[in-house]
Amino acid sequence: MEQLLQILVFKTTVKTPQDREILAPLLATLEQINRWTVDCEDCDCVLRVEADGVSPQKIIELVQQAGFECVELVD
Repeated sequence: MEQLLQILVFKTTVKTPQDREILAPLLATLEQINRWTVDCEDCDCVLRVEADGVSPQKIIELVQQAGFECVELVD
């Protein structure tokens, strides 16, 4: 059965393009991630992840491994 695309949204401390470069290799380790972006101009530095079957907790762990704070934003 095909997985449904998830859109996961997180508040982070990823504030600069250099921060995104630090985070990129870690997120690249998850093949379930189709695409991700960080809005560094937003006050919450929002990380948006499009993925197939990855848990929010796994994303949080990877972002924290890179040295950043990360909290899931839910509706």
